[in-house]
Amino acid sequence: MVAGLFKAEGIVLKGRDYREADQLLTILTPAYGRIDAIVKGVRKPHSKLRSGTQQLCRSRFLFYAGKNLVTVTQCEVQSIFAALRQDLTLLAYAYYLLEIADAIALPGQAAAEIYYLLNHGLELLATTDPELVGRAYEARTLKILGLEPRLDFCAACQGPLANASRVAFAPAAGGALCHNCQGQHGTEYYLLPGSIKIWQRLNRLNWRHLRRLQISPVLGRQLREIMPAFLEYYLDRRIRSRLFINEMKLEVYNIDRTGKD
Repeated sequence: MVAGLFKAEGIVLKGRDYREADQLLTILTPAYGRIDAIVKGVRKPHSKLRSGTQQLCRSRFLFYAGKNLVTVTQCEVQSIFAALRQDLTLLAYAYYLLEIADAIALPGQAAAEIYYLLNHGLELLATTDPELVGRAYEARTLKILGLEPRLDFCAACQGPLANASRVAFAPAAGGALCHNCQGQHGTEYYLLPGSIKIWQRLNRLNWRHLRRLQISPVLGRQLREIMPAFLEYYLDRRIRSRLFINEMKLEVYNIDRTGKD
């Protein structure tokens, strides 16, 4: 990153208070990857920078890169993803996408694929089942990272998978396992063949057709557990917003079972 003024569009991934009235933001940009930048005086009541520097906001920024710090000097709001802010479930999924992007983007390295994937995912959340968006986002993220799992043959020995009622799947092995290779690669999950097929479709699906994809509740529950677990294994970190989403789903499930709120 060259010292001095530079412009970039970006999505605010997160922010935290800094000193008395400033904030330290993490912003994802296509050309410069993840940028940590100070916004001076933004917590003051009449700051002109406040609207464009909130978490989950896409803006055009003017940055100043000094010797040690990058500072936001101007910003112009492009989208605040208003529909996502009005629904707690959509907001939780939006934060999930932001957290994944924050985990995989690197400072100072171009991240156009990650940036446009995130922007497209956030836009889709307003019109498409958020679980579908989450699963498609995970699949595409793994593809960008070169970590797309092996699902059509054994990830360990490259042999054929048996035609069974369920398929063993081990993150440490990089995908599905044949019967001979099971039990040798740490934690294993078991997927129905239908879940394997859905995952394969997600890997190659055009996102414009995502809302047409139908997933049964059983397959949806399997993929909701296993796809994030596979991603977390290779990120070597827990995605905290995933826990919140799971808690919300458990609460809804309990309400449905008891008929109480």
